[in-house]
Amino acid sequence: MKRSERKMELLAPAGSWESMAAAFHAGADAVYMGGPRFGARAYADNPDDDGVKRAIDYTHLRGKRLYLTVNTLLKNSEIGEELYGYLKPLYEAGLDAVIIQDFGVFRFLRETFPNLPLHGSTQMTVCGPEGAAFLQEQGLTRLVLPRELSLEEIRLVYERTGMDLEVFIHGALCYCYSGQCLMSSFLGGRSGNRGRCAQPCRLNYEGGSFLNMRDLCTLDLLPAIRAAGAHSLKIEGRMKSPLYTAGVVSVYRSYLDRLEAGEPYRVRKEDRQLLFELFNRGDFTDGYFKRHNGREMINPAGKQTRISLPEEKRLAIEEKYLSPDPVAVSGKVVVEEKKETSLSIKYGESSLETKGAAAQTAANRPLGEEQVRKQIEKTGESEFIFRDLAVEVKGSCFVPVSELNALRREALENLKETMLSPFRRPQAGLRMAAPENERENKPAEAAHEAGMLTLAGRSLLNVLINSPKQLEETLSVPEVDGIYLPADYIPPEALAETAEKVRAAGKKAYYALPFVFRQEARRLFEKEETLRLLREAEPDGVLLRSLDELAFWQEKDLPGRRIADAGLYSWNREAEAFLKEAGAEVLTLPLELHEKDYGEANFLPREQVVYGRVPLMVSAQCVQRTKEGCLKAAGQPALSEPKFTTLTDRTGAEMPCESRCRFCMGVIYNAVPLFLGDIAREESAWRLQFTDESGEKTRQILALFAEALRRGEKPGRPDNLAFTRGNYKRGVQ
Repeated sequence: MKRSERKMELLAPAGSWESMAAAFHAGADAVYMGGPRFGARAYADNPDDDGVKRAIDYTHLRGKRLYLTVNTLLKNSEIGEELYGYLKPLYEAGLDAVIIQDFGVFRFLRETFPNLPLHGSTQMTVCGPEGAAFLQEQGLTRLVLPRELSLEEIRLVYERTGMDLEVFIHGALCYCYSGQCLMSSFLGGRSGNRGRCAQPCRLNYEGGSFLNMRDLCTLDLLPAIRAAGAHSLKIEGRMKSPLYTAGVVSVYRSYLDRLEAGEPYRVRKEDRQLLFELFNRGDFTDGYFKRHNGREMINPAGKQTRISLPEEKRLAIEEKYLSPDPVAVSGKVVVEEKKETSLSIKYGESSLETKGAAAQTAANRPLGEEQVRKQIEKTGESEFIFRDLAVEVKGSCFVPVSELNALRREALENLKETMLSPFRRPQAGLRMAAPENERENKPAEAAHEAGMLTLAGRSLLNVLINSPKQLEETLSVPEVDGIYLPADYIPPEALAETAEKVRAAGKKAYYALPFVFRQEARRLFEKEETLRLLREAEPDGVLLRSLDELAFWQEKDLPGRRIADAGLYSWNREAEAFLKEAGAEVLTLPLELHEKDYGEANFLPREQVVYGRVPLMVSAQCVQRTKEGCLKAAGQPALSEPKFTTLTDRTGAEMPCESRCRFCMGVIYNAVPLFLGDIAREESAWRLQFTDESGEKTRQILALFAEALRRGEKPGRPDNLAFTRGNYKRGVQ
């Protein structure tokens, strides 16, 4: 089917039962909703378990769909019986799909709940056709694309996969790529990966609100988004009111209907004004669809938001969309003396008849048609209302009111079950998958057999450098076993020469790919000349930051041990197994977990970041560009070493902001480095990550670790270094 012929889905947020009802009443085809656990909006008015089941039924009675958000990262203690027990009754009730972030949750649900559609959250940070195709092969039925993608990038994913693609069309924009933000977690202990983001991007920083994105509005772009291959159009806003949901949905519904009817497409300023009045942050942006980034997408007014809806518009929306919206049915009731009373109900193409008590001969006052109609039409709090009801009373009849009420209740309940039965899933054969380490993979010893511990049993010491000075300092330290060379500053044509220099110093040469694999990176790495250079350089390993990169490296069969970085989250056994199956050979321990939550290395060797500034945000935006202007636009060539500006928060903490110009992205680092040297895990390799350190500071840190390794000990706390333990001792909720 041509993409222009497909009916697009309008997907609305349901942060509460009232918002769900408003969304459907205003014309949404589906809603996404969180339950009491594992959702990325922990502070929304999410229903409890029974509430979700009732919401599923409410949805299906109206011919709509409900997708449940299980889009957080899960710990080992949660991914087994707790997740299974939570989803089993919802699966059986007919849940339409689950939206997931965690690779382990994806793997577990795929094996445990057959026929349950699985949607990959935007927090998976899958930006291209490589990662999308791999997930599709693994059973993913839909991918929610990052908000940062252009129309061209959406088209590339669709043409490669043909899969259902979901894109955001209205609402809040995050400054960071979704799923890659650790700022709220590290600065305030509230992790976005657990649904508890404190929105530090909305705050004021010294000199301005450089991270505060305007809200997205795409009314003008719907035809182009459709042509690019998007199937589901998603409105953001599970923390917003039912009034907001109804108003936004109604506007987009009207334009989507016009588009699909082939009518001339023109946006009225009155509709754009209504969206602005419902909620705004100073102005709208049409997002990244036609641009890579820009300061015009930032709202300098900080966290200030405004609702300016006039009273008459508010009342109109409330009256039209926030009133009850029961399912309208047709019926016929027949009351005949000495015969069973019957009530036939028709909905759509289906009809059913329910029999009640026989009518008696009236002794005094026989029933009239209006009396029967009055009782049968008292549907009360049920899901139904009679659009029209035919009544026949034959003879001088009498039926007790209680019997008419019982007939109505039974008939409506029969109709409800008839309408819902196609969605129910049988319990037979449903069982929880065995824990991953009891399945096909080898036990923990496999990690050590893979060569993680060498050199008389001590942990390997690897270093990620970011500048030529750091490289020179690192080459001179015998205790360093491997060096990661960043592709942002060492292009493929320089890799072979630099790698030889590293090997000449007796170390392994690893290549570190960019944090995200977007069009800029793909255009470079897919060239035949680039592939030839990579094969000739023969890196000993490659640090892969995204599923796109892991899939690309596999697809092209490129050399080097495949090392999954911390942003390829492996919070649980199932996620470890998934990454192993995807081709990863080494895992980097997650940066948010408490030390007790790591568990054993069941399937792959591990590396732990024991020193370095943690990347709090990876963004398509750039603080340098917003504050001072684009370096590329100023005519500067691709940088051979990093360029930093500073973001100062209200406490005076200064966060280095790096402009990675080769692949056009910005990285915001923590104000102080992580230091876990004295409490590092002995069964893991250790990684030092240098960012803005001078040659002297690099030398001091290297000496601290090198001397400890020579003594066969862990390094002590440095005397002259302000540092953080991150979440290693604190963890996340």
